Amino acid sequence: MRWKIRPSGHDPRQVDLLAVLAILVIIIAIGHYLDEPANTHLTSSFIVPSQTVRW
Repeated sequence: MRWKIRPSGHDPRQVDLLAVLAILVIIIAIGHYLDEPANTHLTSSFIVPSQTVRW
């Protein structure tokens, strides 16, 4: 099927194509975010609830 560009607006298939591309970009971005290793602070320590903390 040929793409027919209407003078009154966009072809609905162009809008669908842009939506699919946007969804793919979002999925890839989420995948990169979830694959990133968590930043752990090696100098931090766990405070036991029975301890008292004075500032």
